Amino acid sequence: MIKKFIIVILSLALVMFFIFPIVFKFFYSAQLDKLSSVIETSVGPIEYRLTGEKGPVILFIHGTPGGHDQTMNASDHFRVLTPSRPGYLRTPLSAGKSPLEQAQAFKALLDALKIKKVVVIGVSGGGPSSMEFAAAYPNSTLGLIALEAVSFSEDFSEEDLELIEASDRAVLFSLLLVKALGAEFAATSMFPSVANQEKALSSPENIKLLNDLMWTSWPPSPRNEGAINDLKQFNKLALPLTSIKVPTIVIHGDEDINVDIEQAKFTTKSIQDAKLFIIKGADHFMFVTHADEIDVIVNDFISRVTL
Repeated sequence: MIKKFIIVILSLALVMFFIFPIVFKFFYSAQLDKLSSVIETSVGPIEYRLTGEKGPVILFIHGTPGGHDQTMNASDHFRVLTPSRPGYLRTPLSAGKSPLEQAQAFKALLDALKIKKVVVIGVSGGGPSSMEFAAAYPNSTLGLIALEAVSFSEDFSEEDLELIEASDRAVLFSLLLVKALGAEFAATSMFPSVANQEKALSSPENIKLLNDLMWTSWPPSPRNEGAINDLKQFNKLALPLTSIKVPTIVIHGDEDINVDIEQAKFTTKSIQDAKLFIIKGADHFMFVTHADEIDVIVNDFISRVTL
């Protein structure tokens, strides 16, 4: 009897291990798709999320990995347009592999939506295509914000590739385990600095930002093609930074170990009249720990260039 009971329990455990992630992915993806739309453009279908009711449009270019779910909140004063970059979620890689081709895809999206001008925010791996956009379409760009953005070639390790190519099942169980162990464990896992761990846990709002950020990596399978392409593109960057003439600010944390602060200094030096804001004590997840400080800088810039 005990033997049969053990067999039943083990069988159920195996079923849960193989079936649960598939079922969960189906429902999660369905909910994720409800938050976005897909529009046919001159370069093919592009998935996007547009939030906010009024005001100028912020074109938010997500990092690596990411998708339309990796974005910023709209406000009473501006709307936020977040495309899934080519190779991510429901935007096919054929829409644009190189940063320039992706910039052209963003312009095709704006044309399809009949949006004439935007403030462009490029985050991390979204930096190269946002900079290409500002250089190629100055008449459509009110301003450029480079947030912890990649701007010159960097050789990424096999460890980065292994993380990107992790299975949906493995990432799901990791996320559920972290959630079960609590916010303190999540903060300890993500932030090397004790000070930033404390900042991440300092308010319910920060804890929610932490949780939301973790889930923008799942499911990884519909993001893998874009992320792998990004790593290839990052190894051969030659961005037209000196051609960018629009108002530009660069924001970077001085403890960022994912994208070195030298990238921000290079961007600032290369773009005419660009201004650098260094966030003291901030790492690559500064949106969680230093959101208030960053929001003031970003909102002030948006107000200034959209008047």
